[in-house]
Amino acid sequence: MPVLIEWFLLIRPEKISWLRFILEGYDGLAILSTLAADRGLVRIQTLDCNMAATMRLLAALAEQLSLFSSPQTINP
Repeated sequence: MPVLIEWFLLIRPEKISWLRFILEGYDGLAILSTLAADRGLVRIQTLDCNMAATMRLLAALAEQLSLFSSPQTINP
């Protein structure tokens, strides 16, 4: 029997609806609920059988969703 897994993320507040749109495109993959829009706090829910695919998708999108910018390399 499938088990529901949920976890919480802090993402850029302006990316919440974009991420919801992306997840809706993968019918049944995961559900996003906004908990605090001003802070970018969201809850992701997915079934255990979809967990790996959901994590791969989030990993691919992480740079656009992150609250923190990645370190920049400066070439002299």
